[in-house]
Amino acid sequence: MVSSQAPDSKRGATRRQAKRRYNTLALLGLGIVLTLFLVLVQPFYTANQWISDQLFLATTPSPNIVIVGIDDATLEQYESRLTEWPRSLHARAIDNLSEANAQAIGLDILFTDSSPDDDILAAAIEEAGNVVLAMVGTEALELTEEGVVYQQFLLPAASLREYPANVGHANITPDRDGTVRRLPLVITDNTGRVYPSLSLAVLHTHFSIPLPDSYTSTDGALNAAARDIPVDSSLRLRVNFSADDVSRAYISYADVIEGDFDPSIVRNKIVLIGMTATGEVDAWKVPTSSGKVPGVYIHADAMDTILNEQYLTEAGTGVMLLITLLLAVVAALALPRLRLLWGTILTALLLIAFLVTGFFMFDGGYVLDMLYPLLTLLIVFGGNVLSQVIIERSDKRFVRDLFGRYVSPEVASEILSLADVGRLRLGGEQREVTVLFADMRNFTAASERMTPEEIVEMLNTYLSIIIDSVLENGGMINKFAGDNVMAVWNAPQFQTDYARLAVKSACEAQRKIDDLQKDDSSPTRVQFGIGINTGDAVAGNVGSTGRAEYTVIGDAVNLASRICSAAPGGKVWIGPETYRQAAEYLEVEEMAPQTFKGKAEPVVVYQVISCR
Repeated sequence: MVSSQAPDSKRGATRRQAKRRYNTLALLGLGIVLTLFLVLVQPFYTANQWISDQLFLATTPSPNIVIVGIDDATLEQYESRLTEWPRSLHARAIDNLSEANAQAIGLDILFTDSSPDDDILAAAIEEAGNVVLAMVGTEALELTEEGVVYQQFLLPAASLREYPANVGHANITPDRDGTVRRLPLVITDNTGRVYPSLSLAVLHTHFSIPLPDSYTSTDGALNAAARDIPVDSSLRLRVNFSADDVSRAYISYADVIEGDFDPSIVRNKIVLIGMTATGEVDAWKVPTSSGKVPGVYIHADAMDTILNEQYLTEAGTGVMLLITLLLAVVAALALPRLRLLWGTILTALLLIAFLVTGFFMFDGGYVLDMLYPLLTLLIVFGGNVLSQVIIERSDKRFVRDLFGRYVSPEVASEILSLADVGRLRLGGEQREVTVLFADMRNFTAASERMTPEEIVEMLNTYLSIIIDSVLENGGMINKFAGDNVMAVWNAPQFQTDYARLAVKSACEAQRKIDDLQKDDSSPTRVQFGIGINTGDAVAGNVGSTGRAEYTVIGDAVNLASRICSAAPGGKVWIGPETYRQAAEYLEVEEMAPQTFKGKAEPVVVYQVISCR
């Protein structure tokens, strides 16, 4: 018994392993293709960046940077546009900040045109000695290893350029989703001349360090302001934005001009002067704010990032490929081996683990692309679920096909449906059925002249003919007993015209056997006697809770077996009720009443001559 079951067990395991292997390979392929597509092509850019933006935590801005805002109150007080102010007002502001011992003063204001008061402003700038003026590049051309290249520049007026401690560009470059995350620390013109950012120039003034003549990135870092500052390939700084800019030290520009402020606020501090009035164009969307933020705050956040050395370094393409591929491979290898519930739990744990890892790495200054690994993991999980559904349907189809070798597809569907709703229990119901028995004549004598292999081959050949005829006519193969076949109609599925279908299948089987033997040169000739009867029987599951068989039992079944035993080889005999129900389709010969075991009175049977 052990040896006979082992091969079946082995084949079963091999079939399951093959499905699991194909599923695993499919998921691996899906994961690899997704990884390459998502990480290299980077679709859903805005969503990916938005997820990373949510990792910023509220932090206290540096107390060493003070914002002097040209706010609504300032514009209202001086009753004119900023460009129309006399530059003597800016000179007074610089004088007042200098007297208050501001360490460095950065003006995020453009003085591109000459003015009658330029000499007054120039004198104030020269006297202070720590003023940084702004310039901007216009019409950005490309990103290069030497910085962002601009075609034209708006520089401070010639009368002012010779006096400031430094000049820095105030350009702000949003990403393609309109959010500012990076600030170019260096920009260049077509000739290769470089200009540092306003934030970098102010820091050099703050530390009393001359600006370098050239800027190059070494191992992804730009050496400036006495620090190695991580930058991207275009010398842009990933700004670590403060999520609490409202708590940054702030003074209205009007108060500075009028000298109406506390000097201790700016003493030994960096002061940035810029537009903060509502409705101004110098306002930008940043990751930490739902509304737009004045550009002067972005420059302050960039300086905070450098001063505190709280840099954000973005993971490279290679790193993201490895991380995404690792998650995909783990999921692809594990999910096919787990039940859906455990696969869901594993996927959820991997998602949570990656999110937690991404959060802590961001907090440590390392920015991961959060969306693409998560999306890959979810799609691989979805692919596994889909694959499991396909496999389950394939298994059901396999069972149905296997079942269909013994019953018709309609009967197989009915039995499986009953099983699905839990109605295939022990017990049965009484109904009228038509039962067919087919028995091989002279089987014992024929088998004595044949080898076991030849016997099996012969049985399979003839029984296949009978089985196919039964199934083609809607019957259910109920059981085999050596060379004997039992088939049933009208159970478990209700049918119409079942008596005629049974007789028709028997006639077709006998005709096919005759045709086979006409073309077969084998000396072995066998015939089947077929008996059919219709009557009431109990149809249902018989056996135990662990092993049951769907069958029909009753006097009508016994009579069908007796009629089969009496029928000559190659003939089809039917009982009286079968003849009554199918008479209009049959040509028969009435036989002499037959005496059968278990029957007190002889029974009239009919030999079928033809059937339609």
